[in-house]
Amino acid sequence: MAKIPARLASIGVDDSTGACRALGSLANNVTLTLSTEAPEVTSFGDTYRVRLQDGIKDGEFSFDGFMTTGANETDAVLFGILGASTRWVFGPNGSSSGCIMYSASAVLTSYEMTFALEDAAQCSATFALRSGSITRGTFG
Repeated sequence: MAKIPARLASIGVDDSTGACRALGSLANNVTLTLSTEAPEVTSFGDTYRVRLQDGIKDGEFSFDGFMTTGANETDAVLFGILGASTRWVFGPNGSSSGCIMYSASAVLTSYEMTFALEDAAQCSATFALRSGSITRGTFG
């Protein structure tokens, strides 16, 4: 089994003009959460819980990183799309041809900036799945 060096991860987020902006070089933590509902259908008299399969699926993508204020960098990109529909692309092992890629249409639901004395400014962003699904493919 191949291990993935997380330091090579790539992140792309479409800005307010629809151009994909690379933010991976500024990120230091990424979380991709895939989930599904499993509705409970336990009846009186059942000994164990019973759950249905094939519930509604959901996904969330978030990252933390260093805040930058350049024209096409974290603050400008994330501030411009807060609450808007966008698309993100995540490559856990980079964006070279053949590397695994996850992507989705999403809404930026949270953008947080942290400024601490004697520390680099940090930011975090959370994207909730808007519609459709998270796709898994490879970079071409």
